[in-house]
Amino acid sequence: MQPPQVSIIMNCYNGEKFLHEALDSVISQSFQDWEIIFWDNASTDSTEKIVESFNSKKIRYFKSESNTPLGLARNEAIKKATGKYVAFLDCDDMYLPEKLAQQVKLMDDSGFKLTYGAALIIDELGREVRKYKVENKSGYLFDSLLKKYEINMQTVMLERALLIENDLDFEPTLKYSPDYNLFMQVAAVTECGVISDYLVKYRVGLAGSLSKKTLHLVADESCFTLDAISEKYPQVRARFEEDFEAAYIKLDYYRAISFINENKYVNAQKVLCPIAIKSPKYAVLYFLVLCKIPRTLLLRLLRR
Repeated sequence: MQPPQVSIIMNCYNGEKFLHEALDSVISQSFQDWEIIFWDNASTDSTEKIVESFNSKKIRYFKSESNTPLGLARNEAIKKATGKYVAFLDCDDMYLPEKLAQQVKLMDDSGFKLTYGAALIIDELGREVRKYKVENKSGYLFDSLLKKYEINMQTVMLERALLIENDLDFEPTLKYSPDYNLFMQVAAVTECGVISDYLVKYRVGLAGSLSKKTLHLVADESCFTLDAISEKYPQVRARFEEDFEAAYIKLDYYRAISFINENKYVNAQKVLCPIAIKSPKYAVLYFLVLCKIPRTLLLRLLRR
């Protein structure tokens, strides 16, 4: 039997609330040559029953014996994939109908090893709250992504052989940004394709969301990735030295946001003060912190 063109990796832990919608969004794709690798990360809710209710041979269900970090869970799921391309979908998000078709065509026609696109941001009720547009054009994007990372995980499709040939996977020790770590390594070695159309609906504002709980990890994990790329690809580091230095400076901006989230405004002031002259964005945040803008309002302005 011929393997499918696309393997869709769905990692899930107690995702029953929106799971049916997520699976329906794959079932209704205009492009139908796919399989779902559904990795149940030891859920205790009705996740398994919902998956079984679809009764589809194209959905390959696996259940972990214990709950593991997301990066490790994604690596285990990818090992089960058979498609030429790998895509990703979390259980509270949805694909738009032409998502797979657009990316497969672009990758087949161009030879891009990774593609991504724009996303519609929705709330818990599925209402659109804003549009997440992409600014880059297809090509070698590492330096652009270093300055402003714009890859939404759910929009990504990449060539599975690229991961195997370059010994690339999700770093299992990272809790906040295993996707950033992997995709920046991919961008360091190859051109990427960018689709300006909206490819997914990405849900935000979930109570107890991982991103809220792990804001304190952003700076350290981003630093981990910058250090790893510097060591693994010294020629890339040398080529974009100024951009790397700016990226390292930005880590203090992330640290300040973490301090704001913890209501530690004095700490935020201390890390922002030395970098305030480096960027208008840093200067504005420093001013807002000095003015003691309420934490909830400030985080909302920062879209955190």
